[in-house]
Amino acid sequence: MTGNNFLFGLVITVILLTCMPVASASTYTLGVFGNANEDDTIDLKDVEYTTSVVLGLDDQTQLADAKYNGEINILDVTQTELIMLGKEKELTVFDADDKIVTVPQPIDRIVVYHHQCAEMLQVLDLDDKVVGVRDTFETQFRRFPVISAKPSIGSGDSPDIEAILSVEPDVVMAYTFYPEHESLDDKLPDHIAVLRMGCSGIGELGGTEDIDAVREEAIKLGYIFDAIGEAERYLEWHDKYVDEISKRISEIPDDERLRVFVESSGGTDLARTGIGGGHPAHGLCLLAGGINIGAGCIPVDLDGSGCEYGDIEVEWILDQNPEVILGRAMGSGIRPYELDDNALLKAYHDEIKSLPGSENVAAVKNDRVYLITNDHAITPNYPSALAAMAKWFYPDRFEDMDPQAIHQEYMDLMDISFDVYEQGAFVYPELS
Repeated sequence: MTGNNFLFGLVITVILLTCMPVASASTYTLGVFGNANEDDTIDLKDVEYTTSVVLGLDDQTQLADAKYNGEINILDVTQTELIMLGKEKELTVFDADDKIVTVPQPIDRIVVYHHQCAEMLQVLDLDDKVVGVRDTFETQFRRFPVISAKPSIGSGDSPDIEAILSVEPDVVMAYTFYPEHESLDDKLPDHIAVLRMGCSGIGELGGTEDIDAVREEAIKLGYIFDAIGEAERYLEWHDKYVDEISKRISEIPDDERLRVFVESSGGTDLARTGIGGGHPAHGLCLLAGGINIGAGCIPVDLDGSGCEYGDIEVEWILDQNPEVILGRAMGSGIRPYELDDNALLKAYHDEIKSLPGSENVAAVKNDRVYLITNDHAITPNYPSALAAMAKWFYPDRFEDMDPQAIHQEYMDLMDISFDVYEQGAFVYPELS
């Protein structure tokens, strides 16, 4: 490109920018290389900013290196323009571990180990691009009607590298914490990218920071898979309900918020599996207006992740006298989309209510023991579970909210023929 043409392009860019609508400010940075001005999208403003960096008029940013080659020059301007058009040959992003990953473009063949990411692929209308899945998808044909029929490529603990190679994927989607790098990433050739994403819904804080993390990841996946429109459609649904719930909860004074004990399946009469800070169920509790009494009291650091998760004595729980007990149901047989009745959830509910001494706890005396299922609540579908929790916690404030209707809208986003009013077992007790 000659100097005159370069300057002409800059003038046209500035003219176009003055005609663009002003977007509302966002509090997160989209972790895609090419997002030179470090806002929440890639647009002509990034072309302008990168051009200014090349001309020495603005400071360099890490994300201005759209080609991710250690230099910022006219090739990065071109790459940013190609990203805007969906014509780039490769794309570099930060994954959920804040590691830099370069993925080929376009992506036509996907291997998935990650259930929550698989839901997002369905939301983004990409399930037909999946060519291999972990073994646990096989029995989840209601939740994943297309993906569950794909070839197995091993378990999360023991990936089948030969099976992965046989389906020739462009990218493998994995959890942040497994399969471990030694058993997956290190054994795959360089041309197969391993993309470790969250997709599990709200995180530790249950506040604006975590909600924006959900938004950022959805848009990032939209860029990675050339499905921005579908990602924005998901966020329109997400924001409609999460913003309304957050607004109503913000009106509750701190001293009027419920004290909640959050636990997970698998406890005994002597000790329960408590959930504290750093876990998505904790974030959901906070976002629904609860005070998680276990936060800071469960010293177990799960898998080095900083997540408080482990045994806590029943005697301690009784002494704390929580107003609400919230159980996260998961484990053997608890696949809520595949269940035809709520017998397993009722059994877990009865187990909590029959703990020795629990008859004196406010949550049990007032019949305020509630269950969410992991495959419903700790997913991109968390707004519908959050609505259920908010209605349980503060029924007078959320009398008009229909969690099942919100859940059904999510099914429609995934284009799944599933009636949540007639099928599955997602929460207990059920909400009308």
